[in-house]
Amino acid sequence: MFETMMPIISDFLNNYGYISLFITAFLAASVIPLGPEPLIIAMFKTHNLYMILLVATVGSYFGSVTTYFFGYFGVQKLFKRWEIISQESFDKALKRFKKYGAWTLLISSVPIIGDAFVFVAGALKYDFKPFSILVFIGKFIRFTLVLFLLYLGYNISTLIFL
Repeated sequence: MFETMMPIISDFLNNYGYISLFITAFLAASVIPLGPEPLIIAMFKTHNLYMILLVATVGSYFGSVTTYFFGYFGVQKLFKRWEIISQESFDKALKRFKKYGAWTLLISSVPIIGDAFVFVAGALKYDFKPFSILVFIGKFIRFTLVLFLLYLGYNISTLIFL
């Protein structure tokens, strides 16, 4: 059965791979708990690595910008209602953001905790220009590391759900 699905999957990735990667990276960096790594793994051998890096980084960056503006414009009530970011995560991120400052934004790519730092930066109305630079660098480092590990032959599928 898997063999019959491969041409369909391959055709989909060839036609919509970069768009799918952008959307997945965007959603993963906003408020939906998923990651683009499975798609990156699927695209690794058939797509341009620099384009994968660019699309994943830019999609993830724009997802973080969305979360930043959710915090900036005060939609904490919305987040609390649907528990997108728990009060506990928000409080921990706020404490660390106040202690370590904007450097926490470099780890905004870390699943689960990264979204809270981005949201806190928006809630504190942190200056958007340094926010953008630090978040973009963090996203770039994350996806560079993922691609580098794949290039070296490591099986990163076990790291996806950590």
